[in-house]
Amino acid sequence: MYKVFIVEDEHLIRDSLRHQIMTLAKQYPIVYSDEAADGELALASILDLRPDIIISDIKMPFMDGLVFAKEAKKLLPQVRIIFVSGFDDFDYAKTALQLQADDYLLKPIKNEELEQAIKTVVQHLDEQQATHQQLSKEDDLFEMEIKKNHFLNHLFKQKITISEAFLQAEELGRRFSGKQFCVLLAKTPFNQSFSDYTRFSQQLTKAYEQDDAVLFSSVSSRFIKFLLFDHDREQVLEKAYQIAQSLVHGSGEEVAVAIGPVADRFSGIPLSYQKARDMLKTYGSIRKEKIISYEDDIREGELSPTNPFKTDLASRLANAGKQTIPELIAELMAPQGTVERTQMYRLFVLVELLALLKKKDSHSLPQIVQHAHDLDYLAALTHEPENYQTTLAELLPLLTKQPINPAMAKYQSVINQAKAFISEHFSDPNISLNVVAEKVHLSPAHFSTIFSQATDSTFIEYLTEQRLTLAKELLLTTNLRLSEIAFDVGYNDPNYFSFLFKKKEKISPKEYRQKNA
Repeated sequence: MYKVFIVEDEHLIRDSLRHQIMTLAKQYPIVYSDEAADGELALASILDLRPDIIISDIKMPFMDGLVFAKEAKKLLPQVRIIFVSGFDDFDYAKTALQLQADDYLLKPIKNEELEQAIKTVVQHLDEQQATHQQLSKEDDLFEMEIKKNHFLNHLFKQKITISEAFLQAEELGRRFSGKQFCVLLAKTPFNQSFSDYTRFSQQLTKAYEQDDAVLFSSVSSRFIKFLLFDHDREQVLEKAYQIAQSLVHGSGEEVAVAIGPVADRFSGIPLSYQKARDMLKTYGSIRKEKIISYEDDIREGELSPTNPFKTDLASRLANAGKQTIPELIAELMAPQGTVERTQMYRLFVLVELLALLKKKDSHSLPQIVQHAHDLDYLAALTHEPENYQTTLAELLPLLTKQPINPAMAKYQSVINQAKAFISEHFSDPNISLNVVAEKVHLSPAHFSTIFSQATDSTFIEYLTEQRLTLAKELLLTTNLRLSEIAFDVGYNDPNYFSFLFKKKEKISPKEYRQKNA
């Protein structure tokens, strides 16, 4: 409710104004506050009452309305003022405008004129209040983001004790006891303007603030930080893949995400952060997939499991350019103690470099790649330092030229199995991402991640492409009706089929058949 204060030296007019305000209070969110007979008395009262609206006469003893209004604005800058006067004087009106008065009413004051003035002032106050609340909300959001960012930084860098961490987590509405943890980092996608930050932070807040298994902050200029926690390891990973998919595909921004290893206890959080940070450094230089997962990196069975130096190599190569290759070669040439240990180290290096190189989308790989699985051949190279150095000089420049995509290499059999299943069942209207994910024994979010990165399309896009490819063939080679073709390729609704077809091909199925007949 907005408080109304009346300043008028004539008691009959004061009585009339009071009565009118009380009547209008039944229609508008206003309440009669108090009144005074002159400006001097009014100034003493408004400091305590702090009214929102002042209705003031101009001609009064001791202190006239214009002087009073000027002083009142100093005390209450947001107060709205309506002047009433028995004089239709231009100079008065001009001064009232200079004082930013909301209205200037002539006596005798008509009910409808006062109502219109009150209505306008209330609208202004409502807008003023809404703006203030929004700014206050943004300030609170920013303050909370600073607090969460500070807390996560201390967690990631081991600058907080376990008891302090558990207590601060409770203050943020989260419980860490008995949980497993995983750090997810994303490269900050937005420009460092406050409006960009606010918009993106509000998106994240809307999506994850009520999730008691997630703690995040987007205020850092380096990373968007997530800490995920749950009693169940698989739930932590599933949540991580879901958030990664949402950031990459749903934010409307260019985002790269790294998912660190799952830590089975609180003390493992810093290592999860370190691994995620190191993996994120490789995006764009060594790796081109937008979601990089530690769990996928250590997946065995389709790549060499000899991984003790892989993360170091990937991180080292991420920051390497032509000018640093000689330094990197010297580093990889360094002795590792005994002759046997040095040769084993060099063998690991060659195996991992060749594994990275095979992931590149290149048609001009060196001949040595053919020997990637011939350990005897590679071991022979390590026996002679000159041969080993020459091989490094040949491989390293190739690894610093363009990004690689390990998703296809690591999950080739999974992707092939999924594609084969889709090819066989895409005409089934009930086929879905969940169905295919279950078939290849992955969670829906994990399967969606590796499938989209391996095929450069989402599951739905790939499925739609398979269906429409067959539809185009049937349109040109059969006389089937459109409804029959729609059913044959997996759509129960012919209208939806026509909509998708036109969206993809820019013409309707009927037009496609006529055009290509």
